[in-house]
Amino acid sequence: MATTTSEFITQCENEKLHLSGAIQPYGALIVVDHQQTVTHVSQNIGELWRGQVGDFLGKSAPPEMTGLLAQLNQKRRYFHAELDGPQGTLDVLLTEGTNGQMLIELMPTRRNERLRSAVGMFPHNIATEEALADYQKQLVDYIRKVTEASRVMYYEFLPTGDGEVLAEAKRADIDGSYLQLRFPASDIPQIARRLYFTSEWRAIYDANVESVAVVGVQQDDVPDLSQAELRSVSPVHLHYLRNMGVSASVSWPIKGSDDLLALISLHHDEPKALDYGVLRHVSELVENYNFALREYRTEQRIRLHDHLQAKFNHFHNRLLSGEHAENYWDDVSQWLLEEFDCDGVVLRTEHQQLTAGVTLEPDTIQALLAHMRQQGELAFISDDLQHDVAAIDLTAAAGVAVLLNAPAPKHEVAFFAVREAHMYEVAWGGRPDKPMESRDQYVPVSPRRSFEKWVEKRMAHSKPWDEHTRIKLMKLRLLLNEF
Repeated sequence: MATTTSEFITQCENEKLHLSGAIQPYGALIVVDHQQTVTHVSQNIGELWRGQVGDFLGKSAPPEMTGLLAQLNQKRRYFHAELDGPQGTLDVLLTEGTNGQMLIELMPTRRNERLRSAVGMFPHNIATEEALADYQKQLVDYIRKVTEASRVMYYEFLPTGDGEVLAEAKRADIDGSYLQLRFPASDIPQIARRLYFTSEWRAIYDANVESVAVVGVQQDDVPDLSQAELRSVSPVHLHYLRNMGVSASVSWPIKGSDDLLALISLHHDEPKALDYGVLRHVSELVENYNFALREYRTEQRIRLHDHLQAKFNHFHNRLLSGEHAENYWDDVSQWLLEEFDCDGVVLRTEHQQLTAGVTLEPDTIQALLAHMRQQGELAFISDDLQHDVAAIDLTAAAGVAVLLNAPAPKHEVAFFAVREAHMYEVAWGGRPDKPMESRDQYVPVSPRRSFEKWVEKRMAHSKPWDEHTRIKLMKLRLLLNEF
């Protein structure tokens, strides 16, 4: 089982999603270079619009496109009912690609409904965790209403990389709930998370159809489709959606400065393409929420920094008064035990080792420090110590938060916050360690088939460390310099 899970994760992370060389068949694609020469065309161009692949490749962009391309004064521009196709009018979406390329996407015309801004319905700022939860619930309720989706979820990424559904809205006839359920990090691999930084949303129009190849002038020249609305979907993810009973979906990213914080994801139980105006309407609401969230998290960090600085100043002034470090270790250690919500603390310098509460064995300390030096890490956090550091055999600690500080050569200071084992339950959307063998030759391992609630009893883990632990460790470096 472990080998299968490992193969599944490796398969997901190694998949070059932006270089798939294919699109979703809902629309067609033409790629032109900086001279407006066609370099790539999707094989279904004739079905959606006109001609054959050979009529476009290596030639100048069609005259109908030249005027539109001249109007592209931003990263992306949408034109409603701009072209006539054999099955009706077509919308045109122009997007700046990489290396000077332009992506021209043709899709069946949607209503392009213009909705009145709903920004005023939502809070302008967030003051508490309760207000944050209310905002998330209000947002998914509204999005489900305006999109008529089967289900809408607010899916937050945890420090471990796993995700948890914090808010959910669903149609009355939809069975089951994912609220408060967790999903393993491999469900949305890092390579897929990075692609969310290239576009406002990710739309999947029909999870039950096969992708269409994109043909280039040069046979081995695969276009970068990172910004393409129609970019094909990973076969693994298509299996995942089908196993969930989902036929179409749209996801909007909630972004931090350099990481993906959450997704707002909607599901339809039948193929569907939302009006572009609705997509933009929701995107505006998501952007406003994202701004309010980042402001709130910034204010939280500022308050935390101020709180820690006040404590550091207090202990620093006591040191300046001539009081020896060991004399007030009782006060420092008591504060550290409370600040890190842990069962023990260890402060280790070249000349001394101070402890309070549960301590660490010498072999465990050496193994931890060796692991951190090997990885080049100043901070290390784990709630499953023996799993995360293979060199540790027997120890009383189940979790640690460690800071290694070397302000000068041969003056290494290390701090360890220690937690004992804490039995608790984690509710998952299906058993996370059970990907299934697939009969599809192109997807040798597929996602689990069941997403029913599965409760894991964790007995060898410590309580999880919160998202502020790393900030506290790095801020603690100032105080460690005093020892």
